[in-house]
Amino acid sequence: MTFGQKLKTLRKEHSYSQEELAQILDVSRQAVSKWESDRGIPEIGKLVQISTIFEVTLDYLLKMDYTEENLQSNGYYVSREMIDGFLSYKRQGAKRIAIGVSLMVLANLFDDTQSQLILILYWITISLGVAVLVWQIFQQNHYKVIGTKQLLFDEVTINEFRQEHEKTRKLYIIMIIVAILILILSPEVLSILGYSETSFGLALSWVLQAVWLSLIILAGITLHAERIIAQNTEYMNKKSKEGKYTWIYIALPVTALAVAIGIFTNAWSPVAPILVLFCALLVTVCKLLLEGRNKNE
Repeated sequence: MTFGQKLKTLRKEHSYSQEELAQILDVSRQAVSKWESDRGIPEIGKLVQISTIFEVTLDYLLKMDYTEENLQSNGYYVSREMIDGFLSYKRQGAKRIAIGVSLMVLANLFDDTQSQLILILYWITISLGVAVLVWQIFQQNHYKVIGTKQLLFDEVTINEFRQEHEKTRKLYIIMIIVAILILILSPEVLSILGYSETSFGLALSWVLQAVWLSLIILAGITLHAERIIAQNTEYMNKKSKEGKYTWIYIALPVTALAVAIGIFTNAWSPVAPILVLFCALLVTVCKLLLEGRNKNE
């Protein structure tokens, strides 16, 4: 098949119209029509985008004699533009998750069951948090190939990215350290200041819990996304050995331990780790359901 025939076939297989594909690639519909008619070939940057969107290699797109069997034996070339797009997608997702979890934690500010208005505010805040998390789950992901396939990079591009990653990694580690310090020290500080049993102290405690959870989520997700790129070979090898949802078996005992510590030492509310685990499990279950539905279709 020619490049145009392959592009048209891939577009239809993924249920994209010419206009939708043009919007994703930031080109005109006429340009897509021209490519599919073999009256031109996209520039290298657009070719890389097309290969990533449809999860095929550049060789498959450009070589006339390239067969389907070759698709499984090669890595996927990723440009700097695609790396930046992937990281932007992950950062936006991390922000939504942090907002959703924070809203669910901050709902505890409205815990006066004697007031009907306060109770309504409590459930509104909880509902907003859940809505943000569900919204994140259903965000369209054009970067599925990253994190599931072996990636190929231009040597200059990956070296530059790794240098940048070393700098940003320190920032995210500092964020995690700050989050841990807030988690451990905030109850003691509030107690020393005499706020631990006051309404103000309880409210401030919930705000601080939302802060450390947000810092952990933002830093953790972004750091993990950058690691997928910077250490792709090691990441894929480890992932293939561990399996897709191994984290669940680790998260359950860790959550139980965090709840126990919160109950017996009053270092933090036992509700916080349960909320984190619940949100993570909710995302995983929804993804499994979506994957099952896509397979059936």
